[in-house]
Amino acid sequence: MKDKKTVPWLKSIKFKAALMMTIIFGVMLLIIFTGAYLSVRDIIFPVKFIAVFVSIECILIIAFLLFLLIKNIIVPIDKISIAMKEMAQGDLYKQIPISGENEIASMVKDFNLLSRKLVSINELIEKINSGESFEHTFEYVFDSFKQFIPYNRMGMAVLDEERAIIRAEIARSDGVTIHLASGYSLPLSKTSLKKVIESGQPRIINDLEDYYRRNPGSESTKLILQEGIKSSLTLPLKVNETVIGVLFFSSIHKNAYEHYHVTFLKHIANHLALSFEKGILVGNLVAGSITAIVKLAESRDADTGRHIERVRNYSVAIARQLASNPKYKPVITERYIREIYNFSPIHDIGKVGIADSILLKPERLTEEEFEIMKTHTLIGAQVLEELRQSLKDSWKSFFLTGVEIALFHHEKYNGKGYPYGLKGDAIPLSARIVTVADVFDALTSKRPYKPAFSLRQSFAIIKQQRGESFDPDVVDAFFDCKDEILRIYRELLDDYVDELDERGFAL
Repeated sequence: MKDKKTVPWLKSIKFKAALMMTIIFGVMLLIIFTGAYLSVRDIIFPVKFIAVFVSIECILIIAFLLFLLIKNIIVPIDKISIAMKEMAQGDLYKQIPISGENEIASMVKDFNLLSRKLVSINELIEKINSGESFEHTFEYVFDSFKQFIPYNRMGMAVLDEERAIIRAEIARSDGVTIHLASGYSLPLSKTSLKKVIESGQPRIINDLEDYYRRNPGSESTKLILQEGIKSSLTLPLKVNETVIGVLFFSSIHKNAYEHYHVTFLKHIANHLALSFEKGILVGNLVAGSITAIVKLAESRDADTGRHIERVRNYSVAIARQLASNPKYKPVITERYIREIYNFSPIHDIGKVGIADSILLKPERLTEEEFEIMKTHTLIGAQVLEELRQSLKDSWKSFFLTGVEIALFHHEKYNGKGYPYGLKGDAIPLSARIVTVADVFDALTSKRPYKPAFSLRQSFAIIKQQRGESFDPDVVDAFFDCKDEILRIYRELLDDYVDELDERGFAL
């Protein structure tokens, strides 16, 4: 129970001054009244005098209290009532002026806070409905809700398709270096998040240092402590009652979170989950549609087989491996990997503009024909750029990776590629990744003008071109995930590959 306290305005200087003025005013009225209506005898014998004095003071005090009642209670309540009616009619942003420290002022503060919360949530819903990208929506939440909730860091982790791995998707922080960054992943069974996901209930840890002392094996807690975080609130992300991941609000202060924070943050978590799912769905639909067009175009060439599927999977494997390199960790986020997945298959979309006489020629191209073939990079980039410009600003970055891949996937690290002869890091990373995947698949695949190279030969050529045609870091990542490359190769073999070595791979 709360301690009983004197009503604040009873102790205020303004109140005491007003009360003193009332008494003085009453005395003045009494003097005037006594001079006009009371005889000398009434004044000498003070009973009647006192009765009149008390009556006048009572009337004045009642009038004064009535004034306070109207000013401090009735008027503010009336303002709240009017504001609530206007809010019910759709005008959510209503702020009532506050004065004083009494209970009514506290009620007005709560009302104003509620109004600001409703406005922020309404703006969040509008952003989602208007088609804002998930990243923009996440940024809006991080920037806009600190006035309601104490946090210095926001993070989100999602489950993979098999619901066995949980992976950090995105994180934002108040200028602190993020150690637990996008791409960090663990088997769900080895994390304490398993309970949050299975129960669907939020979790508050108000002393992460103590939690880590009791759970010294928690690598994720160790990383978050390195960011200066002391307390955390974790909420399940639900779409249609299915938990797809978790949302973290974290503070640099201990004991930052109360259970009343959970109620409000549940709304935010649900909206972010919808935004994330919507973004994934739209991205997959758009990229899937373009991939379907590419497959249709490549059906002109029976020898390409499952080329685009292998290039996509090789590229994703390389990107994931490269993300473990500290140099690329800030760049290769989960969104980046999804874009590699979506857009690496359409690296050759520009070939729709190349004549069959050149595209399907069974022997090597002449120099003139090769110059025409090289224009497929420019054609593909132009198609995707026009599509990108037709999108909302928040979605334009989504297609930028596709444009880069289509335009630059034939550039070489030594500057001897095309269309522009870019060199080294001037070539976008996405294109440097897809280049290795594309060439490896071209080497191991049959073409009208050549047989398929063996795996041994293909790996040797990739290694030989490290630092020449290919980015050394990308080549190193390629060999670091060699087992995954071989698994993809075996899984997506073309029908013509029937000569296998003792390990089950093409010679």
